[in-house]
Amino acid sequence: MANMGIDSLKTNLTNPARTFLWEVLVPVPIGDGESLTYTLRAQSSEIPSRGNTPINIPFKQTAGIVVAGKLEYDHTWSVTFIEGEDRKVFDALQSWQQKIVDNVSGVGLGDPLYKADIYLTSITTAGSIFMKIKLKGAWVQKVDKVALSYDAGDGTVKYPVTFGFDSWTEES
Repeated sequence: MANMGIDSLKTNLTNPARTFLWEVLVPVPIGDGESLTYTLRAQSSEIPSRGNTPINIPFKQTAGIVVAGKLEYDHTWSVTFIEGEDRKVFDALQSWQQKIVDNVSGVGLGDPLYKADIYLTSITTAGSIFMKIKLKGAWVQKVDKVALSYDAGDGTVKYPVTFGFDSWTEES
């Protein structure tokens, strides 16, 4: 039988996973930008959600039962990038969006040419990989507004970006 005492719990939680030890790798499929730029400038992110749609099964006049149904994703993932005066993040995201649909011609590339796999890696305090998530078929869905203000605390330009993706898996 497992030891469920408080001392056992404290021992197992001496090194909890940290929300600030992670990195993002965007293998840029378009050739405009550098993977290292995204990795170094990603400031905040999230682990994407995943769930199952419930299926209600009625039985005669009872409330019935509920079972797990179809796997579902939000199909979006958000990250905030910090920009430098070199404009590398802005230029790379803008170029990627232009490949999806050019704002002048209205023509874009097909799915295989603008989608890429993005890797979100959580790291332990010792520097080893705790969890690695692969977002399959990701693409720039939206770059949100960026507030420019004299009142800003640290005064850095930050781009909140939403990526669309097909599915995600945990890599080993």
